[in-house]
Amino acid sequence: MSSIQLLTKNALTHSLKGIQTQFLLNARKFSSKPPKTVAACIIGDEILSGRIADTNAHFLAKECFNRGLDLQKIIVVPDDMNDIGDAVTELSNKYDLVFTSGGIGPTHDDITYEAIAKAFDLKLEEHQLTIERMLKHGFVREDSILLKLPGIPNKPKPRPLNAARLRMATLPTPCNVMFPCDDLWVPLVTVNKNVSILPGVPRLFESMIIPYINKVAGRTNSNFANGAYDKKGKFFRQMIGSNLFEADLAPVLREAQMEINKKKLGIKIGSYPKYRPSPKNDDEKDMHSDNIQEKSNVLITFVGRDEAEVKKWKEIVKEKIHGFDVEEEEDTTSKQ
Repeated sequence: MSSIQLLTKNALTHSLKGIQTQFLLNARKFSSKPPKTVAACIIGDEILSGRIADTNAHFLAKECFNRGLDLQKIIVVPDDMNDIGDAVTELSNKYDLVFTSGGIGPTHDDITYEAIAKAFDLKLEEHQLTIERMLKHGFVREDSILLKLPGIPNKPKPRPLNAARLRMATLPTPCNVMFPCDDLWVPLVTVNKNVSILPGVPRLFESMIIPYINKVAGRTNSNFANGAYDKKGKFFRQMIGSNLFEADLAPVLREAQMEINKKKLGIKIGSYPKYRPSPKNDDEKDMHSDNIQEKSNVLITFVGRDEAEVKKWKEIVKEKIHGFDVEEEEDTTSKQ
């Protein structure tokens, strides 16, 4: 082989290795997809009238945060066909994952399945697998002889699978159906690839949502179930307290947030005032008393995906405002 041929072969080999390396780097780059964005649509007149306090959105927010899912919007709509449809289609177009809560029971005002089917131009059909599960969980056909037998003491009476209950198994079609809990017949229905429909009853919502978001967060292994989260995707939160007033802290917090944004660190600083009665005497006005933490006026949070940077900026701000650390469980404030 001539020296020219050898040089050409070596150059080609080197070039191919370079292309292969670049391909692998690009593959890693594109395989690291951005965190999934999430939205929730809470459905029910009873929520908007104040008769019931919704807890499902709060539960979902905590579970998404712990799994690195970015919950960006929560809306509440009434039991209205158009309102539900408009809200869900808008959220579906904008966010990676959408969860609905409420409106899938047996009564006339439970119209979520119907509204979502209409919004996405889907059929409504009885889902046979759901019906089979209902029959295994205490329901019986209306013509069943079991309904004619006398009741057995200390044993629940069979429930007829009547038209009202069949509404709960009449689903938008086509759809993806899963049953996250072995002890429940209730289906978790997903349409349009990213809209998942859940019940409004908190016990059911909480039981069903956890296995599902474990799956969509990509943490279905046994380590995840034991609390070993992937630190690359998880959010981290640090908190400090201050005995200054929020308006006095604003310039420092604004400056820190601007610097964080400039460096594109993805950290958000939150400021949450606490309500305290006006001081009654000079001792209570002393902001440097031994009881400083109990007299804190503001809770400040730092949230981001880079644990080291979150801790670093917490310390920077804490030093500037002479603040103090606050443990997670001590956070009982609400934004005023």
